[in-house]
Amino acid sequence: RSGALNSMEPKQRQAESSKVSKSVDCLVPSSNSPVTEQSPGGSHHNPKRQDKAPYARRKINPIRPSQAINDIYINRKTDFSTQLARSHKLLDQGCTELNIHGLGAAIHRAINLALQLRETCSVPMEISASTCTVDLQDEMEPLDDEGDYSMESRTCSAIHIKLYQTTPSTVKSAEKTTS
Repeated sequence: RSGALNSMEPKQRQAESSKVSKSVDCLVPSSNSPVTEQSPGGSHHNPKRQDKAPYARRKINPIRPSQAINDIYINRKTDFSTQLARSHKLLDQGCTELNIHGLGAAIHRAINLALQLRETCSVPMEISASTCTVDLQDEMEPLDDEGDYSMESRTCSAIHIKLYQTTPSTVKSAEKTTS
């Protein structure tokens, strides 16, 4: 790289060398830049907490708004093919509407499930989706005797997908109103 700098004009050389030094400055912390403290557990120190005791975060399951038979809550632990088979079973039993709920990292899986169901179902299906932000609570458990138990709140994205059957007459009337 230094050989390439020597063959350049002085202004280009100065601009190129400043680019190199800027990229190096980002990697090496300067003496005036703040350094984040780490707890013995390896996680970054939370500036909201005044004490220095290390904590373990225990995530509390969110409250489910409803538990109807046609509600499917998607998570990352259950095998996708099992969730797809359960959804097909509900549709085969005569259920005309499914409500698919995904939270956080399971949002992509919920969308994929809805699209797979629409593609593989024998009757025409429509999809209606809405997103929201859910408030979640975590219990902060101290790892030593010096700390106190506390609760912390955080937010997480969620999706609610309504998958419902459409009849041919509904599709035709929708096409007439859009024309």
